[in-house]
This record gives sequence, C-alpha cells and structure tokens, in this order.
Amino acid sequence: MHRAAHLWWLHPGRMVMLGLMPLYLAIASFDFARVVKNVYVPSAMYLFGVVLIAAMGLGIAAATVHAPPRAVPRDPPMVSTGTMLMLLALTMMAYVVWLGPVAMRPSLLVEIWRGQRAELRDDLSTSPGLTTLTQLGVAYVIAYAIKCGAGIQRVSMAERVGFWLVMLLAVLRAFAWAERLAVLELLVCWVVARLAYLPIHSASGWRMASVAPAFAPVAVYLAFTASEYFRSWEYYVDQYDSIWGFTLDRLLTYYATAVNNGVGLLADLTGWPFFEGGYLFKWLHRTPVLGDLFTASLGNTRPIDNDWLARFARPEFNSPSAYFRFVLDVGFLGSVLFVLLLGWLIGRAWIGFRLGYRSGLLTYPMWVLFLLESIRYNYLAESRFVPLALGLVILALDMRRQDALRQMGGPASAAVGAR
Repeated sequence: MHRAAHLWWLHPGRMVMLGLMPLYLAIASFDFARVVKNVYVPSAMYLFGVVLIAAMGLGIAAATVHAPPRAVPRDPPMVSTGTMLMLLALTMMAYVVWLGPVAMRPSLLVEIWRGQRAELRDDLSTSPGLTTLTQLGVAYVIAYAIKCGAGIQRVSMAERVGFWLVMLLAVLRAFAWAERLAVLELLVCWVVARLAYLPIHSASGWRMASVAPAFAPVAVYLAFTASEYFRSWEYYVDQYDSIWGFTLDRLLTYYATAVNNGVGLLADLTGWPFFEGGYLFKWLHRTPVLGDLFTASLGNTRPIDNDWLARFARPEFNSPSAYFRFVLDVGFLGSVLFVLLLGWLIGRAWIGFRLGYRSGLLTYPMWVLFLLESIRYNYLAESRFVPLALGLVILALDMRRQDALRQMGGPASAAVGAR
C-alpha cells in the first residue's frame, strides 16, 4: 500500500521546475501583438522572472533536501464538529448577504444562461469584512478533507451537506460574479488535503495516480470551456470557428498577458521599489484599524499600477502576475530573497504535510494554490487570503485542543473509540 501524499508530483519543487518554469518560458513565443497595445516580452525584465522562479525552486530544495523518501505520519489530528459547523455557518451567512438578492430575482441567472449578460456585478454588492467571510469555506473544505481522509472521527451528515453547499455556492458565485477562482481554490485545496491520507492499494492504481498530471491540463481546459460558454462565448462566436479554439486561445492569453502586464509595469513605472507592502501584502493595508496603522507608517499604496493597467491592458486580461509585483515592492535583490523565503516555507509545509503535522496538513493545500496561480495572480496578497488564514488558525487551535483531550482520555478520545 502507498500513501497518495508520497506521489512525486506533490513535491513543490517539481511543481515549480517541471510545471511553472516550462509554462513561463513558453510564454515568450506567444503572439502578444494581436491582444495588447504594448509588448514587453521577451526582454531582460522577462528573463528576471526566470530568476525569481528558479529562486523559488532553490528555496524549496533547501527546505526539502533532507526530507525522508517515505515519511510515516503521526496520529491524524482531530477536528471538532462544533468548529466545523461554526466555519460553515459564517460562510453561509456571508453568502446569504452577498448572493441573497439572486434568490429574489432568479431571472438574472436566466439572463446569464441565455448570454444576455456576462455577470451580475452591477446588480450585487459586496460588504468588505463581511462577504469576504465566504473564504472561510476554503478552510472548511480543507478540514473536511482531512477529517474524511483520517477516518478516526465520525463525519456528521451536517458536515457532509455543508461540504456540498459550499461547493454549490462557489459554482453559483463563479456563474453570477464571473469568478472562476472561487471554484478553483476549493477544488485544489480539497484535492491536496484529501491526498494526505488517501491509500493506494494496488500497483496499477499507483501508476495511474503517478501520471495524473498528464490529464490535469485537459480537465482544466474542459472546465474552462464550460465556464466560458456562459461567460463570454456569446460575444466572440463570430470570431472563432469553434468554442474549443476560442477557449484554448483565451486560456493561454490569461497567463501570457499577466506576464506581459507585470513586465510592462516595471518597464514604464518609475520610483520603485516602493517599500510600502502594497503588492506583497495588499490585504494588510485594507485591514480595519491595523491597516490604518500600517498605511500611516509606510505610506499609501500607490494606485499608479491600476492606472497603467487601465491604459495598456485589456479589461479582461489585467492580471499583473505575482513575481513582478514583488519587484515593485522590494526591488531586485529583495524579491529574490522574498521568493527564496517563500520557497523555504512551502518546502517545510510539504514535509509537514507528509508527516501529518497540523501546520503542513492545513497550509500545504493553500501553498499549492499559490504556486498554481503565481504566474497570473498573487493569491497571498489579496483580501480573500485573510479569512482563509484566520480559518486555518482556528482549525489549528481546535486540533491542538482535540489532541490534548485525546491524550487525557476526554471527549475526543471517546469519539475515536466510537469510530
């Protein structure tokens, strides 16, 4: 029997060097002139992106060089049903506030289905600090996957129903708000967390699991095509021979233009590095009370990058990549040191994930999501990251409490016996 946590492609260094690096290098051959005003790739600044990705890989290698090839996990952590349901209740409350108006006007969804509109951003509004609590759903999904995989606790019907509710609402959010990331983050985090304790009993099963990355791009392409059919195909149907060619071109364009935008920001803006934390930790400037103190001490985050994106980037392709925003904040040397540190943290989280430590089990799914999105988007800098991090802290504290109760023979120990 093998543990899925030992699959070769779950190693973050291989994700970076065999996944991110080839994709980044391939972007240099993209025909930018047909989709953007100014082309900045290839260039010396673009090649610096190669340095940053390589530095990420180096940081991971430094953290994992002495990792045992076959790690024996410690006793699985436990999560209380009360904490699970609390996270679920807060997630549901935030969704009701945000998407509740859709229930009163279901015809809006019909209009999207018929291609009469792309999304409902003009009809729905967010409440900062409240609707962002929907991101607690990501923490819930991670905990649910760990709890199901560990198999030492009974998973209640309410928890199972809650999992599917969170997934369903994320699909509705992607449909109504045109936010595919809401579904992607749940799926990625659930899959990675579920693999922590997943046993693979046969050699053929292990071989199939080992080649799963070969099929992942096809799955992503099919899911992307399904979403674009409702989101934008209606507006481009006369420009392409088929939806398949359209969605393939559009998917590649998202990643290619993100790199071009990032390089363009560095090429055209002056006065950087700003050392304001506005691109490394944008969410910190927006945090109530603490954000005001942070902004007062370091200065206001500069909206100049938004002005540049509005002038030179197409509205649907305005992501500026994660790596070049690091440079805007802390310069060339600072960005190299920063991604080295990120790589080291990711590598340590992977080791903890394989060994069954709370920190690794909870955070490694998030790190995988960051890596997968890093060419296009800095997940860790955005406001959506904060509720997720808060949820993971709550879960870590609860797991610690449950471990203590188990050692003392308390309610947690009784739950194990009942299982």
